[in-house]
Amino acid sequence: MKEQLIEKIMEEVMKKVDSAKVEEKKEVKCEMKTCSLTEFVGTAIGDTIGLVIANVDNQVHEAMGLDKKYRSIGIIGARTGAGPHIMAADEAVKATNTEIIKIELARDTKGGAGHGCLILFGAEDVSDARRAVEVALKELDRTFGDVYANDAGH
Repeated sequence: MKEQLIEKIMEEVMKKVDSAKVEEKKEVKCEMKTCSLTEFVGTAIGDTIGLVIANVDNQVHEAMGLDKKYRSIGIIGARTGAGPHIMAADEAVKATNTEIIKIELARDTKGGAGHGCLILFGAEDVSDARRAVEVALKELDRTFGDVYANDAGH
């Protein structure tokens, strides 16, 4: 009787071990939902950030009222300054095959009375949009000139 009880317990244990092995063999598919369309390019003075959208969706074209020829968009966004950013964007357009498709000036300056900016470059090729953002970010060191913006004021 004792042997039968041990055999029965062993059978139950073996069933559990076998089912655990089957669970290990099952492939666990984990799909990561990432968007590889938007790329961070860099930052610069004036709380500036540069991004690129490689392949602009048709719905975005329609919502923003953009020409369909712009397959890629470069983005410069800043919380302080606008004049220096516009001058830097002008240099970027001259150095690349892009166009400025939109400039928006927001009242921000980190909560102050000045303005921030959002500048969009349109390009047919993503490398042009990326290069325009790179050039604009680099030019900001020069174009900011005598604009001194910090948390204490001007």
